[in-house]
Amino acid sequence: MHFTQVKKILIITLLLNWLVAGSKLFVGFMTGSLSILSDGFHSLFDGMSNILGLIGIKIAERPQDQGHPYGHRKFESLAALGIAFLILITGYELIKSTIERFANPKTPEITALSFAVMIGALIIDFFVSRYERKQGEKLKSAILVADSIHTKTHLLTTPTVILGMIAIKSGFPIFDPIMTALVILILGRLAWEIIGETAVVLCDRAFIDKAKINEIVQTVEGVSSSHQIRTRGDEHHVFLDMHIALNPKLSIKEAHKLSHILKDKIMKEIPQIKDVVIHAEPKM
Repeated sequence: MHFTQVKKILIITLLLNWLVAGSKLFVGFMTGSLSILSDGFHSLFDGMSNILGLIGIKIAERPQDQGHPYGHRKFESLAALGIAFLILITGYELIKSTIERFANPKTPEITALSFAVMIGALIIDFFVSRYERKQGEKLKSAILVADSIHTKTHLLTTPTVILGMIAIKSGFPIFDPIMTALVILILGRLAWEIIGETAVVLCDRAFIDKAKINEIVQTVEGVSSSHQIRTRGDEHHVFLDMHIALNPKLSIKEAHKLSHILKDKIMKEIPQIKDVVIHAEPKM
């Protein structure tokens, strides 16, 4: 992964998110609209998640050391998990505000500026989400992909808020807390998706099909079979441990040579595998 490029993208996204957040919060406080404020805080937390991502990347780019022989890449997943918890905190605060608004109705003052800001913010969010997702897949960065998903939710929440603004302008102020409630549901779903994606990495879910490994093993002459195949890491950076059965008459040097042939072949055919540890055993 190109950590320097990932950090540059996060900084660009951070500045754009804060521009959008500042505009929404200004309009939200000016009009008294809870739904606009909720979307503004959503954008503000986008910026905070960018900062969290930068911290995660700074740690993740550290090379392997004695205390972390597998590197520091999981810190990136931890940062992504932190984004999910920020979303949950935002949702909790919005739930309290929504309940209060239902109990004490208030009619926000919606203006032409309100619509202009929200539509402009929607356009920026659209391009930011596409750019970040594309770069995340290109650079194989879990934090960029997770953050792009976060930003993409504005393509649902902001139009929802705009519809609520139209309803309020038409004389239905009750739509303000209703639309806020919808934003909260979208935020909850987003948090769940990010938690699910990061949990599989933190829990060392297998990303490589064992059958594929066995197919490669069968192409290496001298290796009888393989078993105890285990993988860990993330889908773009996998560590593989495995056992292979060899002819017991082979010398240590010959067994070592076969192991390296197999290792090189596996890493060539499955590029996301970055290291292979092979334990050779005599064929029974």
